[in-house]
Amino acid sequence: MNLSGRCLCGQVTIELTEVHPQVTACHCSMCQKFHGGPFLALAACSRDQITFTGESLIQRYNSSNWAQRGLCRQCGSSLFYYAQETAEFFFATGLFQELTEAVFTEEIYTKDQPLFYHFAERTRRWPELPSS
Repeated sequence: MNLSGRCLCGQVTIELTEVHPQVTACHCSMCQKFHGGPFLALAACSRDQITFTGESLIQRYNSSNWAQRGLCRQCGSSLFYYAQETAEFFFATGLFQELTEAVFTEEIYTKDQPLFYHFAERTRRWPELPSS
């Protein structure tokens, strides 16, 4: 999929090329705090698949020893999770309007999922991060 997205204020725009249509929900406590609920993420993207506009407005937060979270300095929109070891970006699905080819396929850190919600789609469910 080729996608165009933006933050809430529109000052940061994101163009992605050749993104796999897989969508994953992460229920870990850090994602819940950063996104206000589960993180619905597009498949991993490398830097060469991404074009940012307004990149100077992207604030990076070191949320752990292995990852950074990206957000817009202007409006506070959560933009991405960046895995430092693999140099992969995982973008929030809500930034993109045209996700007609996207398929919700898996959920990770289901051991941290709150009891009050469940998704109707049939997905692979992992209590933690699946082994590579």
